[in-house]
Amino acid sequence: MLHLNKLYKITSDNTLSFEQKISLLLTFGAEFFGLQLGIISQINDDCYTIKYAISPENALEAGTTFNVNSTYCIHTLKANEPKSFHHAGKSEIAQHPCYLDFGLESYIGAPLEVEGQKYGTLNFSSAEPKEKPFSLEEHEFIDLLSHWIGNEIARNKHISQLRKQKKRLIDQQNILNEIGKLAGVGAWEMDLVNQKLHWSESTRLIHDVDENYTPQLDTAINFYKPGDNRLRIQAIVEKAMLDGSDFSDVFEIITYTGKSKWVAAQGRAELEDGKCVRLYGAFQDITEQVFYREQLEKRHQELTSALEARSTFLANMSHEIRTPINGVIGSLQVMDKSGLNEKQQHFINLAQDSADSLLAQINDVLDFAKIDSNQVELENTPFAINELLNKCVQVYAIAAQKKSIQLISNFASTENITVIADQTRIRQIYTNLISNAIKFTLHGKIEIISSIKLTENNRAILKLDVSDSGIGMSEQQTQKLFLPFRQADISTTRKFGGTGLGLSISQSLAKLMGGKVTVQSQEGEGSIFSVELELEIQQGNIKQKIHAPTEISNKDLSQLKVLIVEDNDINQIVVSEMLNLRRISNDIAADGLEALAQIESEAKLGRYYDLILMDCQMPNMDGYQTTENIRKLNSLAANVPIIALTANSMKGDKEKCLASGMNDYLTKPLKQETLYSMIEKYA
Repeated sequence: MLHLNKLYKITSDNTLSFEQKISLLLTFGAEFFGLQLGIISQINDDCYTIKYAISPENALEAGTTFNVNSTYCIHTLKANEPKSFHHAGKSEIAQHPCYLDFGLESYIGAPLEVEGQKYGTLNFSSAEPKEKPFSLEEHEFIDLLSHWIGNEIARNKHISQLRKQKKRLIDQQNILNEIGKLAGVGAWEMDLVNQKLHWSESTRLIHDVDENYTPQLDTAINFYKPGDNRLRIQAIVEKAMLDGSDFSDVFEIITYTGKSKWVAAQGRAELEDGKCVRLYGAFQDITEQVFYREQLEKRHQELTSALEARSTFLANMSHEIRTPINGVIGSLQVMDKSGLNEKQQHFINLAQDSADSLLAQINDVLDFAKIDSNQVELENTPFAINELLNKCVQVYAIAAQKKSIQLISNFASTENITVIADQTRIRQIYTNLISNAIKFTLHGKIEIISSIKLTENNRAILKLDVSDSGIGMSEQQTQKLFLPFRQADISTTRKFGGTGLGLSISQSLAKLMGGKVTVQSQEGEGSIFSVELELEIQQGNIKQKIHAPTEISNKDLSQLKVLIVEDNDINQIVVSEMLNLRRISNDIAADGLEALAQIESEAKLGRYYDLILMDCQMPNMDGYQTTENIRKLNSLAANVPIIALTANSMKGDKEKCLASGMNDYLTKPLKQETLYSMIEKYA
């Protein structure tokens, strides 16, 4: 909608010359497609002439000619519809003269018609390839833009003719006849002295009346659709008659045959001694343009609805998957503290490892989905980069030791460096690269080296190289390594497992931080993975340390009473047992209505809960509504700390919880130490 408004704003601006409008339209098109060059060509036989162009440093000059066969536009003309190439060097036109001579990688063009006759092409191109093919929306947009420009050329052509003829034309009827020759544009004149209304032939055609029809001054307004359209034309005409101002607007009319049309009406008032004696102007049928605009608006609405549906689906999937996983992992944690014999402990450990592995795979899939739907938000906080790096290495030290792999790290270049970035996402990238190195290295060593290059404005490029002596990869395998759900080959998946999402996610996260992940590898000799991130460097002391793993304290919490608001039976049991392990008294409510009833019942007895653990998605009344109702209570219960227990992990979920009145936020599956730490925080 914004693009269409901008097109209309440019073409309807009477203060702009034709050349200025064309330049603005080409500039707007180049910005829309993200390309460098914009050209309007006129093609006669095999001669391709640049009529108007925009380019860096005005390198393209109007009047320059080429053989049409040496331009990409030959494909557009043959197709007689919009045609595009997002990466010419890797397409069927890699040997085309235009690519060989000028190196243009990306191109989109559409045929250009003026007054129903083939004129040339409208095209945009760039020396840089596009990341992905041009979309249907982009093809529809260049088709629409071509129609607009064709109309502007036709209008300018005839207006230019009119200006030349106007000086030598005396008879008013001849002037109207000449204006009537404009393509799709009619003329009209309102003679207020003689109370007569004149329409040109084109104006009659627009209104679907024959050549003998005589419009009447007092009834012509009835062609305008009743309501807003009729009221607007009345208002602007009355204003023009009072102050002699020009006017221009778009209206819907109902023709003599009952057909609905959209028209662009322009007019000017002629005053004599302060009194309006004449109104005259132009009348253009823009029904086709409005149709294209409505189609684009409809397409935009469909895409918006699809994105909203996908976001809702991802949120529901996150909830539906994490809720049972929370039950599994929580139950295993409770059993782990129940006094098991050695064999039972062994099987519990195996089950916990499997559950953690399953959760990691689920998190990868959900992360990929969030990145794909633009649901990832970076949380930038200051932290010491070496503290994060050392913790990443420590996590995998035991795994490397079990495989007798030497794990070597050198972070001297980044000592005492504090950056402002999303430490959680950076840790995710680093741990993925380190874990992959350990997974695919059977013997030898792994080296992890950091370096930093200062740029400007307190920014720097942070680089981490992870080299291993593992199985390595062929050049063909590395080319598809960062594609989602892809590993080096099928045998890799069978032997080492994994979803094939880790590197794809890491690459996407790196790009969000202005960086990239690259790889150098030789089959049988190992690989070097490098990640570069553009980060802000903090001057002065470190304000925030790396979040260390939460440790379970021995603080006595037995005096607390907690209300668990959770609709899932298994999760009720799991959370309750976790609290019982710390001798925390607890009650359970299956939904928001039940929770409110229990809170009010306790309040009548002068008793209040010390903390509420609130699930977000529940039947009858969800956690958000329940929290809002609790905050409205006329008792001390209104101030009870409320901690969200949510299986959602999408963009905006935390903000939604806090906005409803909750104090903090925990995601499922719950870890005992995290839950206890949160309770201690508000105890």
